[in-house]
Amino acid sequence: MEHARPGFYTVAVNFDTLRALFHRLGSENYPIWGVLAELVLIGLVINWCAGVLHGTRGTRLLRGVLVVLLGATLVVRVLAEQLQWVRLALLYQYFMIGMAFIALVAFQPELRRALIRAGDVRFLRRAAPADRLASALVESAAYLSRNRFGALIAIQRDVGLANWAEHGTQLNAEVSANLLKAIFYPNSALHDLGVIIRGNRVLAAGCQFPVAESGELDASLGSRHRAAVGLSAETDALVLVVSEETGTISLADGGRLTRFLGIDDLQEELEARLSGNHGPSRRRPARTLSDIWRVLRRALVVVPLTLVIWFLAEQASLISAKGIRLELSIVHDQTLHVAAGDAPPTFTLELRGPAREITPLRADRPLKLEWALPPAYARPGRVQLNKEALRSVVAELPAIRQRGLLVDAITPETLTFEVDEVVSLSVPVALSAGALEVQSERIEPDRVQVWLPRRALENIPEERRVVLASVEKQLAGKPRNESLVLNAVVLDPRLGNAPLLRIDPATVDVQLRVVAQRERQRLQGIAVLLAASPQLWRRYTVEIADANEWLLELEVEGERSVVTQLRPQDVRAWVALTSEQGLAGAGFRPVEVTVLLPEGVALVSPAPSVQLRLIPRESPAP
Repeated sequence: MEHARPGFYTVAVNFDTLRALFHRLGSENYPIWGVLAELVLIGLVINWCAGVLHGTRGTRLLRGVLVVLLGATLVVRVLAEQLQWVRLALLYQYFMIGMAFIALVAFQPELRRALIRAGDVRFLRRAAPADRLASALVESAAYLSRNRFGALIAIQRDVGLANWAEHGTQLNAEVSANLLKAIFYPNSALHDLGVIIRGNRVLAAGCQFPVAESGELDASLGSRHRAAVGLSAETDALVLVVSEETGTISLADGGRLTRFLGIDDLQEELEARLSGNHGPSRRRPARTLSDIWRVLRRALVVVPLTLVIWFLAEQASLISAKGIRLELSIVHDQTLHVAAGDAPPTFTLELRGPAREITPLRADRPLKLEWALPPAYARPGRVQLNKEALRSVVAELPAIRQRGLLVDAITPETLTFEVDEVVSLSVPVALSAGALEVQSERIEPDRVQVWLPRRALENIPEERRVVLASVEKQLAGKPRNESLVLNAVVLDPRLGNAPLLRIDPATVDVQLRVVAQRERQRLQGIAVLLAASPQLWRRYTVEIADANEWLLELEVEGERSVVTQLRPQDVRAWVALTSEQGLAGAGFRPVEVTVLLPEGVALVSPAPSVQLRLIPRESPAP
C-alpha cells in the first residue's frame, strides 16, 4: 500500500469533500468535543490577530487579501477540479506562493506589532510607581482641558519609543504638571507635537507620531487623535490626548480610543493602566448598542474564517493510499438472484482520508463490504456500472462514509452483473446409488421445494427436473435384498446441472432394498459388420475411411456377475445399408453403428459411428 500526503494547495473542494467531512464528524476519530476545542483555539488566534490589525492600515489590506484568496479559491480551485484544468491549477499554486511573499512585505508593521503583543506578558511585567505620574498627568490634563489647550502625551511601557524621541527635542526632565502645562501652552515652540514620557521623566517633546488612517476613525477627530491611535497601535504605549477644539480628554491604548473621560475617570484609568493592566479599569460602563454591534461584526469575521481555516487544515491533513483491495458483496432480496462473475467482485481502490483510518487498511487483507442492491437495479436484466457510477456506489457504502474516506480511483472501472427472478417449484426426489442397483420402497418426503433463477430453470428439460438423494456411501457393505432405512440423507443441491439457491427440506428419509451391484467394464476389439441389400452391392462399391474404426472399444455397465463374464464376441455391432442413404459421392460420410448388448447390460460410452462412401460401379455386377 502506497501512501502520499497532498500539499495544502492541492485540496479538492467539492460536494463529495463536504459530504465526507459531515459523515466524519462525531465518529471515533472526530469526537464533537475535540472538534469544538480545535475551533475555539483557532477562533481565539483569529480574534487576537483581528485585534492586532484593528485600527491599522493592515485592516483594509487584509480585506483585500481575503477577497482575492476567496475569489481565487472558489473560481480556480473548483473549476480546476471539476473541469480538469491542470495548467490553471499549477498557476494557482505559484500565485499562492507569491501572495505569501507579498503578505510578508505588506503586513510588516502589523507583524511587528503582533510580535510585540506576543511578548507582552503581563504577569512578568514589573509594576512601576505610577501614583506621582498619574497625579501629574491628571493635574495637567485638567488645566489644559479647562483652557482648551491641545496636548498629546505618550507614556512608554515595555516597547521603547526612542525612534520617535530622537527626532524631537531632548529634555530628559522630571515629570511635573507645571512642565507639561508649559510645553503645551499656546505659542510655545514645543506645543504642536507630542511628548514622550519614560518612567517619571520626560524624554523629549515636539515628537512626530505615526498617524492612523482617517478611514479607521471618526471623521470628526483631528490629527492629534489619529497620531495617538497610530502610536498606540504600533507600540504598547498609553497616549493621553486633550482636544484643542472641545477640551475633551481621551486615552489611546492598543489602537483603541477611549473618549470623553472626566477627571475622576482619568485618574482611575491611568492608575489601572499604568500599574500593569493594559486594559480598561475594573469599573466598566455598560455596553452600548455600538459596542454590541462591534462584537457582532467581529464575530461575523472570526466565525467564518475559523470554519474555513479548520476545513482547509483538515483537508490538508488527509493522506492518500493506493492498492487497497475491496471485496464487494451484493446484498439483495430473496426474490432475486444476482450473478456477478466473481463472487464476490474484487476491486483495487485509491482512497483519501484520515491517517488513522487509512493505515489499518492493509493491502494483504481485503476490505470486505456489502452493497444493498437499490430498487433501480432490482429487476431482471443485465446491469453494467460505468466508472463514475461504480465510484459513487463504493463512496456511498456506510463503512466508507463512517470512516470519512474519499474514493479517488477504482480498478477495474466497471461492474457487470445479471439480475434474475428467483422461482420456486416442487420437484420429485430420486435415489442415486452409483454402481448399486436399488429398489426404492419409501422416500419421505418424496417431493421437495427448490428455488433457482428463472433463466436456469428454462434450460432444464421437464424429465430432468429431479433432485437426487445420493445413498452410495451409506450402502457400502450393506447386504442385498434386505430392506434398509436411511435417515437424513442429504439431497444434491442441483437440478439437472443447475445449482439450486435453496432447497427445503435439505434431507429426506429413505427405505430401500439393494437389488444388485452394477459395474462398468471396457471391451476392446468388437468387430463391426456391414449388412447391405443385394441391389446396393450390384450398383456400388463400399469404401471405408479407416479400418481401425471397424474395431470398436466400448464402455458398458450392468450387474457385476454379468459384466465380469462379458466378452467382445458377446457383443454384436453392425452397419445396415438398405439404400444409398445419401452416401454416394466423393466424400466419406459418417454412419451410426448399431450395438446389441446382452440383457441387463447398458452402453455407457457414446454411440459409435464409422465413415464410408459408395463408389458407383462401371457396369452392374451380374
